[in-house]
Amino acid sequence: MPVQMTLADGVRLRVRPIVPADREPLADAFHRLSDRSRHQRFLAPKRRLSMRELDYLTDVDHVTHEALVAIDETTGEIVGIGRYATGSGGGVAADMALVVVDAWQRRGIGHGLAVRLVERAHANGITRLTGTALADNLRVRSLLERIGFRVTSVGSGVIEVELDVLRATSSRPRYRGACRTSASSSRERRASLANTRVR
Repeated sequence: MPVQMTLADGVRLRVRPIVPADREPLADAFHRLSDRSRHQRFLAPKRRLSMRELDYLTDVDHVTHEALVAIDETTGEIVGIGRYATGSGGGVAADMALVVVDAWQRRGIGHGLAVRLVERAHANGITRLTGTALADNLRVRSLLERIGFRVTSVGSGVIEVELDVLRATSSRPRYRGACRTSASSSRERRASLANTRVR
């Protein structure tokens, strides 16, 4: 069900679960990312998304693998994506990823998507969210700290972070009602989720 995200400047975005029909809009959003944003998102240079990657990123079950898109209602373009995935074995821990198109960064979209994603993880029985980010990506480190993530390791230019979902959602009221409803509407795991890193 779509929900509405209202930014500090009054701009409203629609947030909804991703669907297979979002393959082309997602590819377009990727092309609107700068090289720096792509590097921060994938922890390595990334020139394009393959057809197989687009299938994986858009055809999700919304339980063990969830993905939410923020959409500019005036253009219909995807401006932000948040996702978590448990990997092929399932379980109660999942890796989380966020990315926002450059022209829309620093407006609270990443924070709003992260909050909503934690809510979805909680509803789907996920008890721990993890992520990896470049150590010098101070903006995403600040965002994760505000959400409640803690750094579990630092090395080789990256940080590993972790969130206790149950503790976060029970002790922080911001995980409830973060987006108003629209009136219209482990190593193996990390290896399998190379395209779902925190940005």
